[in-house]
Formats: sequence, C-alpha cells, structure tokens
Amino acid sequence: MNRIVLLPLIAALGLSLGACQKQPTEAERNAEIERQVQQRLDAEHQTEEQQKLAQRQAELEARERALAEKENRPVATAAPVATAAPTARALVDNDRETGSYATFYRKLDPYGDWMETSDYGYVFQPRQATQSRDWRPYTNGHWVYTDAGWTWISDEQFGWATYHYGRWTRLRSVGWVWVPGEQWAPAWVSWRKGGDYVGWAPLPPEAQFDRQTGIRNWADNYYDIGPEQYAFVRANDFGAKVSARVVVPTQQNVTIINQTTNITNITYNNSVIVDRGPSYDDFRNRSSQPIERFRLERTQDTNVERPVFRGEVVAVPTLDFRPAERAARPARVTRTIEQPVVERGWAGIQDAQAARKARQKMEAEATPPPNAPFKRFVRPEPRPVIAPRPAATEIATPAATMAPASTPVVTTPATPLATPNRPGRPNRPGAKALPPVAPPPVAATASPVPNETPVPANTPTRPAANRLPTMTPAPSLPAEISLTPGAAERDRRQGAAAAQEEKRIQREQEQAQRRAEREQQMAERRAQKPGRPET
Repeated sequence: MNRIVLLPLIAALGLSLGACQKQPTEAERNAEIERQVQQRLDAEHQTEEQQKLAQRQAELEARERALAEKENRPVATAAPVATAAPTARALVDNDRETGSYATFYRKLDPYGDWMETSDYGYVFQPRQATQSRDWRPYTNGHWVYTDAGWTWISDEQFGWATYHYGRWTRLRSVGWVWVPGEQWAPAWVSWRKGGDYVGWAPLPPEAQFDRQTGIRNWADNYYDIGPEQYAFVRANDFGAKVSARVVVPTQQNVTIINQTTNITNITYNNSVIVDRGPSYDDFRNRSSQPIERFRLERTQDTNVERPVFRGEVVAVPTLDFRPAERAARPARVTRTIEQPVVERGWAGIQDAQAARKARQKMEAEATPPPNAPFKRFVRPEPRPVIAPRPAATEIATPAATMAPASTPVVTTPATPLATPNRPGRPNRPGAKALPPVAPPPVAATASPVPNETPVPANTPTRPAANRLPTMTPAPSLPAEISLTPGAAERDRRQGAAAAQEEKRIQREQEQAQRRAEREQQMAERRAQKPGRPET
C-alpha cells in the first residue's frame, strides 16, 4: 500500500524537477539567439564600413590619377581659357570645413547689403543702419564677463560675425558699415570709464591687432575716435540690456569724455584675444543688474547664429581662418563707393571749444608706444575659394565663365625663396640679402580743428617722432590666373611663406630702426649735458 502511494509522489516530484530545469534552458536559448543576432548585426556593420572605406580609397585613387594626368598636360599661356565655376554645393562644403570670407558674404546677405569701397574693399551695412539714423554698432544686446574678458552678446542675427570679427567705420552719406576681418575677439571696442559712466566705441579698420603690443588706453587718441562714436551708459545700468532708454544721448558725450578715462586693454593670452576693459569686481557691486561670469566656449558651427548659454558656459560660433581662402566677391553688390569719406565722430559737435578740450583730454591720457601698430588698413587681395574636387560619382555642373579677353592668362613657375640675412646676425652660407626698400612718401597731416577728411587707401600714418619706413607689399597675382592643381598649391604655400618672411624682415628692420633712433637720442642727450664725456 505504501509503495502504491509513493510511486505517484515520486513521479510528480520528477515532473516538477524537469519543469524547473526546462525554464532556465529556454532563457539560455533566448540569450543565445540574441547574441547570434547581435553578432550578425556587427558583422553587417563591419562589412558596410569596409565597403565605405574601399569606396573612399577608390575615389582617392581616381582623384590622384586625374590630378597626375592634369599635371602632365601642357597649360596654354597665350589665349584666355574658360574656368569652371565652383558649384554652390562645393562652396558650402568648403565653408563648413575651413571657413572663409565666402561665409560672411553668404550668411550676412539676407540681413543687409554688401557694397564695394575703394579703401576697404567689400563692406557690409545692416538693414537697421539704413532704416534708422540713430542705429549704432554694439547697442542691441548686453555685456557678459567671461574668461576672455568682456564679451558682447548681440541680439541681432548678424552679430556673431560683425561684433567679433573685423571693424566698424562710419562713412559720410552712407552710415555705419562693417569691414570683415579674420581675427576673433570677444569685442573690438575702445573703453572709457569715470564717475558714474562707462562707455565703448567700435574700433576702426585701421586698428590692427598685434600680439605683442595689443590695443590699450591710447586707442582713441591714436586712432582718432571722436566723442560721437561712444555709447555711454550709467554705471548702475552696465550689464543690463542695452537700448535707447539706457544709452545717454550723444549730445552729452563731449561733456562725459572730459569726466572719463580710456581703459582699453585688449591683449593676447594663451592663443586667445582677451578684452579686459572695466574692472569686473567694480561693476559687479555697482550694477543694478547681476553680472555673472561665464566660461567661453568657441564652436565651429556657423549654422548657430547666436550664443548659447548652458549653465556657466556660453558657446559662441566662430570660424577657423588658418587655411581659409577669401572669396572673390559677394554674390550681390548693391553699390560702389569710389571716394568714401570717414566720419571720425567730431563733425556733429557744435561747440568747437568743447571738442578741442575733449581732444586735448584724450591726448593727455596716454601716449602711444613707439612699437604701436601702423595706422594703416591693408585691403585684402581677393583670393578665389578653392572648392573640393567632386567625387567620381558626382555629376559636374556645366557652368563656366570666360576670362576677359583683355587679361592674358599666365602661369607662374615655382621659384625657391631666398632667405635674407637678419640684421645683427652673421651671414649664413647661401643667403641672399634683399635690396634696400625705399619708404613711401608720407604726407604730413595736421588737423587742429576736428574736420572730417577722406582717408586715402593704404596710407601709413604715424606721429612725426615715431614714423618708420614701411615695406612695399609684394604684388599679388591677378584673379584670372590659371594654374595646374599641383602648381597652384605650391604657389599658395610659397606665397604664404613669402608673406611671413616679409613680415619678419619688416619687424626686424623696424626694431633696428628704433634701436638706431634711441641710440641717436641718447647721444644727443649726452652731448647736451656739459662735463660728461661721450662713451
């Protein structure tokens, strides 16, 4: 009887144990299936990557073969040739990779007009400048303090470019225009502070930045920035949104100039241009608006046209101009200005005595150093944008433009560059000294009364005591030049090397000239003091 009862119990126990063992077996089987699927997906992804790499390698080899064939072909030098225009897609891709003047031309076009001037080349005028006479740069946004100093945060869609690259100038009968440039900074302004006011004015195109000297408290004196160029606000409004309500009327600027002092301090630190200006600790306590500190982050995405705040970080869009090429011209040029007349900010002052007093105040504040940069704007020579060559699968756009018949197409052979001997150093074997370069004639200018005068192109101006000889820039190649791809790349590199070498030689010549002048001044002083023999 007991055996009959135990047999079903043993059978039931065996069935339950079998069921328990069956469940983990199914889980393991599912895990194995998932692992096999993942392996299959990984294998397919790896196969796709290998196919892409093989396709890219084949395209590169095809381009190299095409380039070798083109380099082996003779280039006609007598007759004009048709040059294929780069497609819009090629220009956009090139802008994304390196950044160029074409980016400015293309992205700013919807917000204003591009004009051509004889002195500054192509300049941009925002639509707001034509709609309102009271519009000025750096007056629609607010200031924030970052690890790169005072940074202008613009509320205008074109501000990512116009307030961080290039400079501003005001032309008579035209208004404010922006001259493009390649150096990024938190802001290109001259600062003044004193009493209950703080103000800033756009730096002109002649204010070139040098890493050694920077731009300091001699800015408005050296570059003749008049009172009308400044936008003043009260100290307790600094840091808040800048608007017509908080900006002091321009008629009061002459009086405020005599109550303030220039505190411009734009320097170069750790590969970044820094704009110090007013003391952060001072205005943090005085401003009614809390002034926060941010860490500046420069991004390379020009599709983002305004700064982005993320906690304690502010990200601003920038361009990388190291390998950039300048575009020949904007797609739409609305006007040509043959003889632009620059307004420095003195013409609208009715009280001549107050204007004279303000100018004397600026001159007495700070004296420009002997090594200050030349007050000269060098108009950039247009260089065509080198678009990337299309891949083997792309269809070439049948767009071509003929070079003018009056301009012959020439080729320039690659010539080795001779390195001249440096002043004060022993001659090196094989080095060739450059012939002396005569300085260009400099017209003496004297303006006791603040009159506005046209600015001639490429005219160096310096104080009489500090005027130094300048080197004549090397002639540039015509825009219609035709070169094989290999020769064009070699000439471009050699041209950049030649420009750097010329700048180095010019700096050394200037330093030698300054040393000679200082020695001459010391000798004259010793000769004027009796009883002290000259050494």
